[in-house]
Order: sequence, then structure tokens, then C-alpha cells
Amino acid sequence: MQQSESATAHPARKTAYVLKVYPRFSETFIVTEILAREAAGESLEIFALRPTTDTRFHPEIARVQAPVTFLPKPYKLSDAWALFADATATIPGFARRYAELLPELATYDAADVHQAVHLACEVSRRGITHLHAHFGSLAGQTAEVAALLAGIQYSVTTHAKDIFHESVVPARLGRTIARSHHIITISEYNLNHLATQYPDHADKLHLVYNGLELERFPYSPPAAVNGSRPLQIAAVGRMVEKKGFFDLVAAAGRLVAKGIPVEVRIAGEGDLFARIQTAIDIAGLNHVITLLGARTQQEVRDLLTWADVFAAPSIVGADGNADGLPTVLLEAMASGVPCVASTVTGIPEAIEHGVTGFLHTPGDVDELVSALATIADPAFDRQAMAAAGRRHIDNRFDSHSQARTLVALEDGRFDDVVESVVPSVPRISETADDAQTTPPVMDLHGKRIAYVCVDPGIPVFGTKGASVHVQEVVREFIRRGADVTIFATRTGDDMPADLDGVEVVHRPIKTKETAEREGAQHAVGAEFAFQIAAGGFDLVYERYSLFSTALAQVAPAGIPGILEVNAPLIDEQRTHRHLVDEKLAHRALVEQTSAAAHTIAVSAMVADWVAGTTGGADVTVVPNGVNTDRIAPGEDPLEHDRPTVAFVGTLKPWHGVETLVEAAALAQQDWDLRIIGHGPQGDSLRARVKDAGLQHRVSFTGAVTPEAVPGLLTDCSIATAPYPAVAAEDSYFSPLKVYEYLAAGLPVVASAIGQIPQILDGTDAGVLVAPSDAQALADAIDELVVDAERRDRMARNARALAVSRHSWSKAVDTILSGVVTQPAETAETADNAAHAPAAGPAPEADGSGMDGAPKTAAVAAGDGGTP
Repeated sequence: MQQSESATAHPARKTAYVLKVYPRFSETFIVTEILAREAAGESLEIFALRPTTDTRFHPEIARVQAPVTFLPKPYKLSDAWALFADATATIPGFARRYAELLPELATYDAADVHQAVHLACEVSRRGITHLHAHFGSLAGQTAEVAALLAGIQYSVTTHAKDIFHESVVPARLGRTIARSHHIITISEYNLNHLATQYPDHADKLHLVYNGLELERFPYSPPAAVNGSRPLQIAAVGRMVEKKGFFDLVAAAGRLVAKGIPVEVRIAGEGDLFARIQTAIDIAGLNHVITLLGARTQQEVRDLLTWADVFAAPSIVGADGNADGLPTVLLEAMASGVPCVASTVTGIPEAIEHGVTGFLHTPGDVDELVSALATIADPAFDRQAMAAAGRRHIDNRFDSHSQARTLVALEDGRFDDVVESVVPSVPRISETADDAQTTPPVMDLHGKRIAYVCVDPGIPVFGTKGASVHVQEVVREFIRRGADVTIFATRTGDDMPADLDGVEVVHRPIKTKETAEREGAQHAVGAEFAFQIAAGGFDLVYERYSLFSTALAQVAPAGIPGILEVNAPLIDEQRTHRHLVDEKLAHRALVEQTSAAAHTIAVSAMVADWVAGTTGGADVTVVPNGVNTDRIAPGEDPLEHDRPTVAFVGTLKPWHGVETLVEAAALAQQDWDLRIIGHGPQGDSLRARVKDAGLQHRVSFTGAVTPEAVPGLLTDCSIATAPYPAVAAEDSYFSPLKVYEYLAAGLPVVASAIGQIPQILDGTDAGVLVAPSDAQALADAIDELVVDAERRDRMARNARALAVSRHSWSKAVDTILSGVVTQPAETAETADNAAHAPAAGPAPEADGSGMDGAPKTAAVAAGDGGTP
């Protein structure tokens, strides 16, 4: 692996910053860092890769002395050739270095490579000896390539999205770390994660907190709260999922319901602004909560002066994105405002619970309400907490100290760097919250919901993964107080006892002829639409199927709809089965997504497929979840002579059970294997077990109901998801079984495919292995079998991970975000809705039910997204 050629900084070091966008309204921490370095006498330069689109700017930007250079992208081939000629003439050794890097550069976007070459030329011309980038994604990678081409050193500050987001490629980040002079990260949480992921380069990693210009945040003791006015709650941040503002809306509603008057002001803008405002409207809290939009730093300081408490209810987004350590939280603490925040990533390094602020579990509205209510109590000593918070900020988050550390690192004076000593803070492995559930973000009492599943491949009361998905979403709606009616073409024979009272409208499809079957599904969808529009429903929730347009047809009746997409069904049907009327299927998807108030997909790959197929539909990624009440660790796990390894799922090729049986035969340690489920491969797998002489170690349960699964996992020690290697386009699924294993408190050994690395990577709850590699699978299981202490730690992590990030409650919170429900209109409106233009002809449905056609590759019809 190629390394930056300069091992230590040049005696006359000159540093330039590489930033994706400059200036950027939301990245005040970068401006503060540059100002602190300039105040210490440094002469810096700034290179920006993209022009800003912001329309407002913080006044502090005017104090920055560093010249800013915007790196152009070549638009003509002649510009590109001229750039390379310039680089060859300007940079000694450029041709050799470029040739060495060419195989790698060929895999990158050509325009990004050209910007890196342009940057390398400017670096050489201006005598710059060190490049420092913020974020390990585009800016960090551009600095890396430019430094390698110019023969200088580089460093990167990593934050959160560039570490935890599902788009991060671990191997690419590892390459950036390996070649760097050093890597900075802004929290101990990040530091530990990166050191665990990249142990060979842990010596390059350094903790440097983002600092504040403390003189701009003078401390003012908080005013007394005596109940004579509402508790004034401030929050600041971009309107994106990870900020947790929906939880703050829910908490404000509960405080008001408790008789605690509050006034909430939230500053910021972003993609979810309208949805958050809608949630406020639905809750009837317009008189309580005000969305302020974007605010300058001075306006934020004014907001903090107004506030009695600052709230940062951050969560981990469905895409893995999370806050690092919000700068505005530090600003609030410095200003003397008591703070309430979640335990996401680095936040506990700023807040010591009960001393410098209050912490709550991410997504736990009850805990958030309790903390805010405590601060509202006149008897609570707010001044002591605020003073402790300011002392903590003074000691750890001073930008001038930060600047000195950055200079020492760039100069190679690593011995002069005093790493911050951070008190141990509770992490997932130390959390024993086995009973926590996330309170709903939307109360559905008095609401009627129509759950529509026209896919004949899905028995809504069956045992396959798609069936479980249907049942859990229905359960969550009912838990929130809704009256749910299921409209389905196939019911199944395994009705769970707790759903026995749910009304079901069943219209089976019996025809086997493909064209007739397609038309029948469309007709049943139209029939369901008429019944829903006439039935006084408040919301329709439809699981996407190929030909139904029920959701679109009820839209004229004023009934909002949510469309759930679990698989690229059009592509699947065309590739693995038979699709007659593809135009009808395509029009149906376009109409459904156009009419839906909220379209969700189980993975980013499925979301991209929906957007690409429909010409840009807005889709939210909501992975599968798990019922953490139904599936939980056993209170008294049974002891066995040998650890038991579990597999749960249908015995079909795309679950890789044959690889698991082979791994059992290759194992060097003594463990049992329990295969829970049935399917077409059952007989062949039993024969494999017999041929390998494994009958005493491998058992098959056969078909079981979802209710029986938790009991069968209770005495297991490890669980597996041995998915085989498949083409990238077939790895779109959201692995339901992995979430169930985590909820059961089982260490997971799983194939590194699809979403699984994003779920398990860096959590110490699972081990990733190459797909279809029986030896690697056997080795990973063997290592856990002989290390009981590691298994116990991973088991605790697994359960906490399921509760904090992957419950169905959290998934449904996201699904319902911003969806307005209102009473449906009259039967006359229903008749109009039913006669609205549809996606195609609607032949009548007929006959009794039949099983969905089996598929020959990745996923069965209707079972997409939930293997």
C-alpha cells in the first residue's frame, strides 16, 4: 500500500484545509478551528471542492484570513489534458506516482480525480507541505490522492457520517487511514470504534475534541424556574432523522398532558422540516412548538440566552447516520444552560449524567420527558448543574487548546500531544435495558387503518418472513390504539392468538394463468379501494405488490396512504418468473408512489430502485425491525454440555443452510446445530447431515410458528445467518432473522452481504464472514464456542443493539413521521374514488386461494426484503 512520502512535517510546514463545501452554514466547528489556528499565528489556505448553496452565513466567516480556492472540474477533454500536462511540469515525480496509483484511480469518479490532480498542482506551486481535510469521505479522499501525487503528508478529521453511515466502504476508509500522517476523530466513542476496526493502524488515531471560542460564550447562571411561566426548551440542528426532533415533539406533548407548561423553539432547516411541522400540527402543539428555520451563530446565542434547558434527543438513523458530538450542545453547556441529550456516540463524553446534564436512551421519549420534568421542578438545583457543565467545557473543549494539539500532530510531535483522559461512559455492552420499548411518536387511538396486501405470495397469517413483517406492523398499529382491518388475497392458517380479533377482508385469487392472475390482482386492489373509501378509514397502509393501485385509488377520498416497498418486484418477476403486462406493473408503481403520503423501502438498494423506476419518487429507508417484547433472552438459559448454534428461516437456497451444514462438518470444536424452519431443501439437507455423520449434532425442528421461535432460541449460545454469495443487485434484502437474533441476546455470525455489515459492523454484537465460505463460518463459530466471556459480552451488546436501534416501534415511528390522518369522506366520495383513472384494465377476481409461485432465485414472490 502506497504511503505519503513525507514521514514528518517539513520544518517550514504550511497547511491547507480541504473541504467539500466552504463556507457551510452548518459546519461552524471548522470555522472555529481555523480561527483558533490563525489566532496562534498560522497562515493557512482553504480549498473547496463544491460551491456553497447556502444563502445565509455566520459573521465569524468574515474573520477568517485564509484565502479560499475553489477547485474547478474539467468540462472538456482538452481541459483534462492541459491539467495533466501542467501536473507533469509542476510536480516532480508526478508521472511515476500517477502511474502507480492509476489502477486505483480508475475506480473513482473522473471529475473527482481531476480535482485531486488540480489540488496537487496548487500544493506544489504554493509550497504547501500538509493537507488537512474534514470528513473521511470526499474531502478526505481528495486530500489523500492529492498528497500522494504531490509527495506531501495529509491528515483527516473524522466525525460521524463518514464513519457510521451505510454508504461508508470500510476498506476505503481503512486505506485513507493507513496512508495518512495521522487521523483525528472527535470523540472517544469514534476512537474506540476506529481502533477496533483498524487495529493495524491504531497508532495513527488521535482524539481531538472540537473546540469553542469560549470568549464568545460567556457563562450566565440559569434563572430560577418557578412555574410562573412555561419551561423554555431550545433545540438546534438540521431537520434530519438523526437529530431526533420527532421525539422532542412527542415529549412536549406529554409534558403538556402532565400539566407542565412548556414552550419549545427549534432552530434549523432540512429535508424533514415539513414533516416535523406536520407532526406538530397533528399533535395540536402549534401554540407550544415553533420551528425557527436557519439561524446564525449570534441568533443561536440569543436562543440559548432565552432557554431554560437545551435538548439534543439524537438517535441513530435508519441509514446508520448519527451525531458525533454536536457543537451546539457544547455551546449551550458553556453558556450556562442545563442540557438533556441522548447517549448517542460521543455525547456522554460531554455530559456526565446527573452532574453536567441529563442523559437518556436514544429514542426513549419517557426518559426524555422525565429529564425535562426534573429540570422544570423549582426544587432542582439548575445552577449547580450549569456551573459543572461550564467547568467541563473549559477543561476539555477550548479551541485554543485544540489548535495547539493540531499543530503538534502536524509537526510530528506526537509525544507533546496529551490525549484527553475521558471517564468511562456507559456503552451498549454495559446497558441492561432488556425491557425498554420506544413510546409511540403518534397516538393512533380512534384511528381506523386499512392494511392492504394484494400479493398472493404472502399469507398474512403465515410463518415466512414477509408474514412476520405484516403481523408486526399490524401489532404496532394496534399497540398505538388503532383499529386495524386487513385486506388480503391470502390469509394462511397460522393466526397468532393476539391478532385473532383483527377484522380480515379476504379476496382469494385462484387462477394459475399468468395474465389472468395479473389482472385479478389489479381488480382485487380496485375492490379493496372502494371498500376502504366507503368504510370511514383514516389511513391506508399498503404493502407494495405488482398490480394493485388501491392506495392511489383512495387518495381522492382524502385518505392518506403509506406505501411499503420490500423488493424490486418488477425486476424479480421479469427475471425469475414470468411478467406479461410490464407496462401495467410500471404504471401501478408510479401511481402508487405519486399518491402516497410516505413511501418507504426496506433498504437503500430498494429505495434507489423505486426512485429510478418511477423517475424520482421520494423514498425513506426503513429497515425491518424486531418485536423486542416478543423476542427476548431467556431468564434462565438452559445449560448444555455443548453450545448450541441456531439458524432460523425457510430452507431455501438463498439462506445458505447447506454452507452451515458444511461448516458443522469442518468444525474443530464441539457444538450442536439447531435448524429452525422448513422448506424445499429440508430433505436434501437432512441427507447431507446423515452423509456427514452429524445426526448427533444437527437437529431439525421442522415448521414452527413465529410464536414458537423465541422459546427455541432460549437455550442457544450463537445464531447464524449464512447467506450465500449473490450478485449485488440481489442483496437488497433487510435481514429479519438478524434482528431477531439480536433481540434474543445471541452473538451473530453472519455473511458480510447486503445490509448486514451496516447492522453489525463496529457493534461487537456479531462476527462477519465471507458469504459461501464454509471454512470461515466454521472458524468464526469455533472461536466463539471456546470464548464464553466474549460470547457473554456480545450477547449483552446484541440485546442492547436491538432495543436501542431496531425495534418495530422505532421503525413504525419513522414510517408514520409526518403522515396526516383525517376522517375519510362519504360513500359518495368513495364511489368517485373507486372510479378514478386506474393503471390499467380491471378484470374480475375469482375463485379460492392458491399458493404463490415458487421462485428459482433470490426471493419468492411476495417474500422480497424479509429473508
